[in-house]
Amino acid sequence: MKGVDQEEVSRRRGIYFQSFGIYGGLAGLYDYGPVGSRIKDNITRIWKEMMLSEGVVAEFDGTSLTHEDVLKASGHYDRFFDFFVECKNCHTRFRADELIEKKGVSPVLDKGWLESKIREMNIVCENCGGDLGEVKVQKLMFQVELGDGISNLFLRPETAQGIFINFKEYYRFFREKLPFAVITTGKGYRNEISPRRSLYRLREFNMMECESFFDPEDERWVREPDNSVKVHLVTKNGEEFHVTPLEALKKGIIKSQPISYFIGFAIKFYARIGIDTGKVRFRQHRKEELSHYSNDTWDAEALTDIGWIEITGIAHRGTYDIGNHIKYSGKDLYAQRIVPRREEIREKMEIDFDLIKNEYPEGSREIIEAIRAGKESIDLKGDKISLARFVKRVKEKVVVDRENFVPVVIEPSFGLDRIIYTLLDHNLAQREGSGYIYLRLPYEVSPYGAAVLPLMAKDGLQEFARKVFSSLLSDGITAIYDDSGSIGKRYSRYDEIGVTYCITVDYDTLKDGTVTIRHRDSMEQIRVDSGRLTEYLRENPWNGKKS
Repeated sequence: MKGVDQEEVSRRRGIYFQSFGIYGGLAGLYDYGPVGSRIKDNITRIWKEMMLSEGVVAEFDGTSLTHEDVLKASGHYDRFFDFFVECKNCHTRFRADELIEKKGVSPVLDKGWLESKIREMNIVCENCGGDLGEVKVQKLMFQVELGDGISNLFLRPETAQGIFINFKEYYRFFREKLPFAVITTGKGYRNEISPRRSLYRLREFNMMECESFFDPEDERWVREPDNSVKVHLVTKNGEEFHVTPLEALKKGIIKSQPISYFIGFAIKFYARIGIDTGKVRFRQHRKEELSHYSNDTWDAEALTDIGWIEITGIAHRGTYDIGNHIKYSGKDLYAQRIVPRREEIREKMEIDFDLIKNEYPEGSREIIEAIRAGKESIDLKGDKISLARFVKRVKEKVVVDRENFVPVVIEPSFGLDRIIYTLLDHNLAQREGSGYIYLRLPYEVSPYGAAVLPLMAKDGLQEFARKVFSSLLSDGITAIYDDSGSIGKRYSRYDEIGVTYCITVDYDTLKDGTVTIRHRDSMEQIRVDSGRLTEYLRENPWNGKKS
């Protein structure tokens, strides 16, 4: 929000702050503090709950270390890089495509094109106005070396690959029925050229990803797209629509039923966690923007103080990932579909055991093992023996009622850090008159269910307040206790971090057992019996009126 310094409030109130701050910090690395960690966990919990409620979704928790072979198959090893330029004077680095995009020109991701365009448009250093050097390539993955000298490992640039290579495990878990989805949350790592604006662009970031698998002949999610909420769509041709996801599918604005479904899912998720959905649009990638694995992508973009930023990508990855892992690993990652029964003549390879035993009775075991291991020859007592003649082709008639296919993947990928940045941007507000800052978070996203505050730190108020605090904790309410400073300062303290309710224990409490509940947004107060606090917090959502 304009007028509120999100980063200053976040640092001061323990939401997030730069990593290694006492040593000067490092660009692109941020830590979540005591408040931000709770907000982050609440958002993750809500996302998981909504995803798992789909009924055909399971969780995955994979390693951050990724083998080089996986990344070669996925295309990241060869294609995951950005183009950058460096200022000859101050040595600041910039992404070449972003410099051009800021001038209102759609960039082409080609080294020569970018270089000539920067010269043609007379683009200079944004930092000092100096001349920019030649366009260069920067690899975006971090390589890792293990203690035993193994260096063909990288920190994962996305969480998805671990799901793809374990597809068969989940296929069996779901009783070999499609569609189904696998979700995961965790860290990703990218060696960004110019990380900036706190949580907007990070080198280590948090993701919430879903990989959903379909039969390409029946590419439908288990539920219909939403028809109750409208979304703002911007197509690759620049056309804009305000329609429901179901209408977008029926009108052909969105071609894929699952993509239209997950757009509806996303907008409902944003609304639930407190993002202003009036400031969210779904923009379809132009052809030149598409990732190497995607044939159609829609980005959820949120309007913030730094403009439109991507917070979620919904990509149709086709058969790219599973197909490549089959090709590179040689393993069976196919799904199967039932087809009309038919007879086929197939050839299979059989070992001629009798021939082996007749010619090499003493070495038959070694020969058989070598054939099974896929070897073409073997040395047996000094003789090199070709194994091909011990394998014969046999034709057999089989009844076929199933066929293999490579499943297609549709991936909704949510950038958790950017979602938090957007949430704070949309909800940090200033009170009229006083100018005090407060954070309008939904109750279930708030870092604490309530703050328990004794009016004074004396006269038995502390003891009663601590009993209230302990009772709420025992009932599963994530409360916080605070008796430091004036009551007004404490109200402001918890307003700034988004706590919905402040519960004040005062002198009337000692008389009748009631406490004051103050609402963050309206600042209105009501009296509630201390024995009914948990019930009230859970069952009586604030309606903005005194009672």
